[in-house]
Amino acid sequence: MASKNVHAGEYPEQILTDLGFTDIVTVGFVTSEIEDVYLSESKTQYDKIKDLLLTETTADLTTVKRAFILPLHNVSTDRLKASLKEHKISVTNDYEKADFIIPHTNFYESYSNIDSIPQTKMMFKMSNGYFCNDHRPLVEDYHAKTGNDVILDKRSLENHYQHNTNYESAPFDSFIFSNMSIVLADLIEKGEMQVIATDTVLNQSANRIPITAQLIEDIRKMADHYAATEDDMEIAGKIIPTIDPTGEPYLLYTSADMLENISYKYNRNKDVQYWMEKHNIHRLSRLNAEDAIKYFEELGQLDSRCFKALEVKCREQIQINNRELYTFKVQVKPEYRKYMQD
Repeated sequence: MASKNVHAGEYPEQILTDLGFTDIVTVGFVTSEIEDVYLSESKTQYDKIKDLLLTETTADLTTVKRAFILPLHNVSTDRLKASLKEHKISVTNDYEKADFIIPHTNFYESYSNIDSIPQTKMMFKMSNGYFCNDHRPLVEDYHAKTGNDVILDKRSLENHYQHNTNYESAPFDSFIFSNMSIVLADLIEKGEMQVIATDTVLNQSANRIPITAQLIEDIRKMADHYAATEDDMEIAGKIIPTIDPTGEPYLLYTSADMLENISYKYNRNKDVQYWMEKHNIHRLSRLNAEDAIKYFEELGQLDSRCFKALEVKCREQIQINNRELYTFKVQVKPEYRKYMQD
C-alpha cells in the first residue's frame, strides 16, 4: 500500500533512470521528520515530469474505476467525489490502487531563498536556495546517517536565524521531486496510469445548471443583497460551482461585476474560487463592452446573440465631440457585420 505522504517510499533508482534523469541527487526535506527528496539541475526533466502529471491521456470516464486526486487540489474532494460517483468511479488515497489521477496546477510551485515550502508539494523549483546540516539535532542526525544535504526553508530554520547557521548554497536553479511525483510519472509514461483533467470530470456531471438571467438574479438575492442570510449564502455557494455558462457568454459578462463583488465571501470555498478563476470573473468584471467582444472572440465564444447584446452597450459608450458642426454615422466594421445577421 502506497503512503499518503508524497515523500515516503523507497528510493526509485531504476525509475529515475527510466525517466531519463542523469544528474539527480538525494537531499533531505524537513517535514515533521526529514524525508528524502530528489534534486536535479535539469529544467528539461522538471518540465517532463510536470507535463506527464498534467497532460490528459483520456477523457473517457467509462474506461476507469478508481481515481487518485493529487494533493493540494483546488477543487474540494467532496465535489470531485460527487461528480465521479455519477460514473460509478470511486476515489482512493492509495495511488497504487488507482487507474487514473486527477491533476491540478497546485502540485508544483517556485520558491526562492528561505521560503516556506508546503510539506505536501509534490515538486518545486528552488532558486538561490540553501543547504544547512548542523543547526538542529534532527538535521544533524539525518546528515550523519546519510551524508545528504538538507534543504534550508522556514520549517527547517525553525527559531534560528539564517546568519547564525552554517549554511551553504544549493545549485542556483534546483528542481526538487517527491517520491510520489517520480513514481506516478513513471506509471503514466509506461501507460499503466491514466490522467483525466479536472474539467473533464466536472463537465460530465449531470448536476451542471445552464446559466440564465433568472439564475443570476437568484444568486444576487442570495449572496449580494442586504437581506441575504447565512443560509442563503451557503446555498449560493453550492450553486455557483455548478453553473454552466456555455453558449451564454453575454450573461457571464453582465453578471461578472456582481460575482466579483461577492467573491470575497467565498474565500474559503475552494469550489467557488475554482469556478471564478476558470471563467475569469475578475478580468471580465473590468472589461468594457468593446473589450468583452474581443475577449469572447479570442476564446471562440462570440456568436450573433452575444455580439448584438454587447454592441448595444458599445454604442452607449461612444463619445463624439464637435456635434455643433458635424453629424456622425456609426457603423460596425466589416469584419464584425457577420455577427449582425440572425
